[in-house]
Amino acid sequence: MRLPENIVYGTTDKPPITILLILALQQMSFLGVYLVISPLFARNFGLDHDQSLELISATLIASGFGVLLQSTKMWGVGSGYFCPLQATSSTFAGLLLVKTTGGLSAVFGMVSVIGLAQVAFAFIFQRLKSVFTVQIAGLAVLLIGLGLGYYGLKLILQAEMGVSLEQQGLLCLLTLGTMITFNVWSSGQLRLFSAFIGLIVGFISSCLMDIIPEANWMAFHNAPMFYIPTPMNIGWSFDKNSLLPAIITGLFLALHSFGALAAAQRFNDSDWKRPDLESIKQGILSEGITNIVNSLLNGLPLTSSGGAVSLAASTGCTSRYLAYWLAGIMVIIAFIPKAIVIWQILPLSVMGAALIFLASFTALSGLQVMASRLLDNRKTLALGIGLILGISYEPMMGAFHEISPNILKHLLFSGVSLGTFAAVALSSIFQIKNHTRDALVLDAQHSSMDEVTIFIEKQGKRWAARPETVRKAEYATWQAFEILIEHGLVDASDITNKIQIQTLFNEYTFTVILNYTGEVLPLSTHRPSHEDMIHNESAVLEMAGYLLHKLADKVRTRHDGLSCELSLTFND
Repeated sequence: MRLPENIVYGTTDKPPITILLILALQQMSFLGVYLVISPLFARNFGLDHDQSLELISATLIASGFGVLLQSTKMWGVGSGYFCPLQATSSTFAGLLLVKTTGGLSAVFGMVSVIGLAQVAFAFIFQRLKSVFTVQIAGLAVLLIGLGLGYYGLKLILQAEMGVSLEQQGLLCLLTLGTMITFNVWSSGQLRLFSAFIGLIVGFISSCLMDIIPEANWMAFHNAPMFYIPTPMNIGWSFDKNSLLPAIITGLFLALHSFGALAAAQRFNDSDWKRPDLESIKQGILSEGITNIVNSLLNGLPLTSSGGAVSLAASTGCTSRYLAYWLAGIMVIIAFIPKAIVIWQILPLSVMGAALIFLASFTALSGLQVMASRLLDNRKTLALGIGLILGISYEPMMGAFHEISPNILKHLLFSGVSLGTFAAVALSSIFQIKNHTRDALVLDAQHSSMDEVTIFIEKQGKRWAARPETVRKAEYATWQAFEILIEHGLVDASDITNKIQIQTLFNEYTFTVILNYTGEVLPLSTHRPSHEDMIHNESAVLEMAGYLLHKLADKVRTRHDGLSCELSLTFND
């Protein structure tokens, strides 16, 4: 693993305590925008003031527990990456359905089933390596970025009482401009706090412009300074009607986590090639356990925050030690209602600017991952349809919910989940007759490099190999082809006089196999000496075999009578 240039403190690095504290506050400033989801849930579900406060506190405590579990990686649970959790309004449809059939206490019973479903899907995902490929991970990361950007623009353009569009635009420019300035042109530790400085500038500017409603200040003033939350205050029960909605919700939360964890892996490794499904399994597992605990606390369902992962990467600190401080702040805030209310004061334009800032890094990172592989028609269709559905989630959500039966409404969970689900489903279908082994038979005396190149490139696209791996395989294969012909290793007396080229791909290696009738090519891992080249006729062939070792990561030969095989393997 090679640390990217923009990362100052990697996963295992331990920054100074002062930096960790400020960065944890920066993360909390971003995640605080999701605290408004709890009051929104409380209004939709008819909770009173005390129940609403209990809900927010329980969700915060569970979030702190979850980010610790995710980063510590103990007993096979947790990815080991800094990947905080957040509540999401996308789960409201399923929760509301359960409330109407089983009552409010059944909602939290559903949260535990969601967690159990995530645990199950964590193990299922790990076994589907042929489906959860690097390009699916890139699509999920791209959709997370586009979703953040869309939501940011929506917040900026959303009308606030007593605030003109010009004021909202100016506030957005001040916030976003500050973040960009400190992230791009500052040096040293200031870049680490670029998002936090931008939020402070946005908050101060909104105070100076006098655009924060008086009601928000009154809510802050009236909130108590300290109180002790009571777990299970609302109740817990299980309703059998919640089983299917909970399983479907768990699936899409797991898909969303797949994208966020893949982004965390990508941001922490310059040489990243494919998602580590073992680490992702452990990450989704920790999230499922967190939601099980969360249900007993009477908190809202939680999922990995792609925005928080992007914030850590964009500001240059992805250290897992940051999780300890963030968890501590979350738990402390759970006991301080005034601190909870403060995020309701922050203008929407300020939070929208922060989301656009983070979306830029995330979306482009996902796009780079997708573009790092060659794609054939099958993968182009799977990714293209998934991308279209993912970015069309918001526009088509209203129409879909009006005309669809209740069970189908849960399929429209979020843009990330919907797009990833579509791509995974199509990729699974396209596995039909998508052989991992194919062959081309060439005339040894009348074949061209173009024939070899076109065949190998076609196979590289079918299996989404990296372009540099395919180019390397094309050149090495043609060199091997010429060696066999020019040195007379192919039996000229055989009337077929053919060389068969086969390709084999297993997600980690790209192998080209040449089968022919004749003599085996002598291989050498050491370069022949000058004396051998002058006095030993076979030294020329040994040099050819030595050069093939330089072109491929692994070279093998096999001889069975007159039938010979030359295998070139390239690490992808």
